[in-house]
Formats: sequence, C-alpha cells, structure tokens
Amino acid sequence: MRFQACFFSAVIALGSTGAFGIDFSNSKWIWTNEINTAGNAPTGSRAFRRDFYAPLGKTALSANIIVTADNLYTLYVNGKTVGSGSNFHQGDAYCIRLEPDCNVFAINATNVSPPANPAGVLATIQVRYTDGFSDTIVTDNTWHAFTSVPVGFQEVTFDDSAWPAATVEGNYGVSPWGAVTIDPAASSTPLQLTDANWIWTTETSNPNQGAPVGARAFRKEINLPGGQLATSATIVIDADNDYTLYVQGRVVGSGTNFQSAQRYVVDLVPPASDITIAVYGNNDATAGPAAIIAAVELVMEDCECGSLTSFVTDSTWKFSTTIPAGFINPGFDDSAWKNANVLGKYGVGPWGAVTVPGTVSPASAPLQGAPTANAAIVVT
Repeated sequence: MRFQACFFSAVIALGSTGAFGIDFSNSKWIWTNEINTAGNAPTGSRAFRRDFYAPLGKTALSANIIVTADNLYTLYVNGKTVGSGSNFHQGDAYCIRLEPDCNVFAINATNVSPPANPAGVLATIQVRYTDGFSDTIVTDNTWHAFTSVPVGFQEVTFDDSAWPAATVEGNYGVSPWGAVTIDPAASSTPLQLTDANWIWTTETSNPNQGAPVGARAFRKEINLPGGQLATSATIVIDADNDYTLYVQGRVVGSGTNFQSAQRYVVDLVPPASDITIAVYGNNDATAGPAAIIAAVELVMEDCECGSLTSFVTDSTWKFSTTIPAGFINPGFDDSAWKNANVLGKYGVGPWGAVTVPGTVSPASAPLQGAPTANAAIVVT
C-alpha cells in the first residue's frame, strides 16, 4: 500500500531543475477541511502527510526543507523527528538525508489560543538527487490532512489512503500571514536562546510561581533521520537556579547564575545519529521560580544540502522529579517520564533577557550532588 502511494507522488512531482534556490513563493497555506467562512479553525493538533517517490532513474540523496505553521509544528521525515517551531512569521530551515526511493514528510501542527482562529502550514521541500538535479515539493492539495493526530502517523508504513486532501487556504503572502522571513543559515549567526522555552516539571505552571526545592532530571533524545551523523553540538544553556549539562553520558559543565547563560561546543566522538542531552537542574533553598532553557545546534557529517540542524527546550523534553541512576546515559529508559512543562518563551518574566556569551565557555565540574561522569570533549 505504501509503495503504491509513493509511486503516485512520483507521477505528480515537479520537473527537475538544476537550480538549488528555495523559498515559499510557490507554496500554499494548507489546513484541514475545518476552516469556517471567517477563515478560522478549531484549536488543537492536526496531522499532515506527503509521500514522495523518486522518479525512474533517479536516486534521492538529501532535502532542503523550509517550514512554518500557525501556531506550532513538529516536522518528521520517514518517522524521525527533524525539528519544531512556534513562530509563523519565521520559516525554519532543515537539511536531512533521504532514502533513495520512497520518503514520507509528515507534520504535526497545532492551533492554539481558543476560540477558533486562523491556522495553517506552509512548507517547501527541495529533494536533491545523486545526479545533482532536484525536484521541489510544496504544500498544496496533494498533501493529506487529518483532524486528529493518529499514533504513528509519521511512519512510512502508516496508511493515510482514507485521509482527505488538505484544504488550500491561499498562496504564500495571503492575509493574515503575509510575508514569512526565512531564518538564515545557522552558520551565519551565533546560536541564541531566542526560540527556546523555559521549561520545568509539572510541579509548577506559572513562571512566577515558586517550585519545590531540590534537583530534577531532564532529558532530550535526538534521533537524526536517514543515517545522518552529527560530529559536534553547540549548546547554549541557562537555569534558575543551577544546572549540570551532560552530552552522551559525559559531563560538559555547570552554571549557577540564571542571569548569565553558557555556550559550549562539544565534539561527538564517534559521530552519532542518536544524541542524548541530559540536564541536572536544581532549585535552591529559597523555593523560588525554577526553570531551564537551552538551544542545541548539531553539525552534520557530509550532509549535501547544509550542515546544521537545531533544537530547543520545549514540551518534547522529559523530566523526572527524582534523580535516577544513569539518567544521563544514552539508552536510559525514560518512557515512563512525563513531558516537560513549558513556562514561557525566552524573555518571559521573571527571567527576561539573559546574557549569552559570544565565545565558548570552558568545561567545568558537576554541581555537588549531580552525577559524576567522564568529561566530554569540550572545545575552547
């Protein structure tokens, strides 16, 4: 069933081109068929999928993807999480490796802030072949859309044959969205916390509310798609009150002043497709507000269409109110952990703007009480 669906996509793929520019000019804003006459959609999450099969004689190599959504999205390729975003004024750019034949692009998009309001997904995907040519996929009515998010909808083997076509709301530039800024290549500007969120456990729901005293454990597993390998990670991180950061089970460094973040560059030896970020976060004896915030930028090994991909603290991070032995290590089972609670975007009170260094921070020892581990390879 999946092979037939992918083959159909090959028939309607756009003609090959030797140019590798990418923008939203031919893309459409799409959503489910729930849009009312006022242009509003119910709140909640919706699923979108697009199959693509390389034309006869072509071998898919990699893809440049730019995407945004009103309000939130998570992008998947072939079942793997690629990235997420929460600002529909800005298009996020990704580089991913592809399977040589069939590939599935999937998006979980969420409309927030009731009552009903505008919602949409906008994307352009440039598929590059081994012969140097490319095809371009845009969001339009060739995508399938569903009014809920079925378990496993992002997987290649998922059967979406009964899903209706996505509803086209208008061409790129249409109101209420207007022009969308495409985020420049991450290599041109230092990594910042601007798109990250302050997160903590579900013990507190208000950024100004006090949290219980003590340490909490946080984890983020990053699984890169299509055999892609990361060779290093740049991490900007801050915490109220204290933290120790671990990558691949190794200690990177600690911070004790929430008004000043740290910037670490960690070499991944050997290069890895599965990266474990763990944080020991501590709220001190004053029982005041508590949170961590981080942005992670991975440098890819030999990716044809780019070299970087980014992640931020959000509700996909997991937490434990205890500090289990080994939680910092790859392969640790956090399946029973809950998702982190987002307290607000960077800039929200009581933290406001924090100082982010323009240069790399040195490695440092774990906090007292934090897990001990071998040192990561921290570039200085």
